[in-house]
Amino acid sequence: MQHTQATSAYNDVKFTSSKDNDTTANGFSHHTGSTRLELKRIIKPKLLDFEYALWQMRLLLTHGPKKIYRHCEYRKQTKNQWARDDPTFCVLSCIFVALCAIGYCFMYETRGIVRGLWVITSAVCFDYIGCGCAIATAYWFLANRFMTTRTRRGGSKNSDGSSMSSNNNVEWLFAFDVHCNSFVPLFVALYLGQLILSPLLSQRGFICALLSNILYGLSLSYYHYCQFVGFNSLPFLERTEFLLYPVVGLVLLAIPLSAMQFNPTRWVLSWYFGPDVLK
Repeated sequence: MQHTQATSAYNDVKFTSSKDNDTTANGFSHHTGSTRLELKRIIKPKLLDFEYALWQMRLLLTHGPKKIYRHCEYRKQTKNQWARDDPTFCVLSCIFVALCAIGYCFMYETRGIVRGLWVITSAVCFDYIGCGCAIATAYWFLANRFMTTRTRRGGSKNSDGSSMSSNNNVEWLFAFDVHCNSFVPLFVALYLGQLILSPLLSQRGFICALLSNILYGLSLSYYHYCQFVGFNSLPFLERTEFLLYPVVGLVLLAIPLSAMQFNPTRWVLSWYFGPDVLK
């Protein structure tokens, strides 16, 4: 009798372990499959839904970031992933960044077409994609390492009434999605706003430095707030308020940087277009 119970317990443990391994493997396969699907859609523009992506951007600008994440729960229930499976939003953002960079080149680039192409490529590949991947990777690691809980808040259910998967891991693609969403208001306020105000903000003096630091501080603070809203929308994360800590640093730095007459607008313009552009 004891031997039978021990065998049964061993089989239960073996089945549970096998099930967990299958869940992990399936999650990795699902992530890889989603990435391949996005790459295929980028290659085939007919599969990109620009109208829906534009609607999402308008929603982020007019209603804030919270409303956009209401679709994540539905996506998890129907497609078993929190992240978008359509790269149109990212593609459209790259187009807008490139167009904005062209505007900067028209105003400040005097070294030729090749340097202008370098500025446009850097704005898209480094500013948007490169920094976005770095931030997404950092927040993805922090969320999975320090913010996940063993059980979901609220006991989420699938559309058929069954319990959702207990795999409480943040998808890297979701972390990058959060960056893409957060970048939209940052792009409008900082990229476009700075382009329009750059003739004023690029001047020397305390007032111009203060205005530039205020613009950067408010824009980047709202970016980090949008990051917080995105990760806070996941029902299995806790302590997401730590993602708001960079806002405190930005606020505290604004006054001393302005007092030292450090002007971020002048620094960015000289970085991309050379120091001669400020003379």
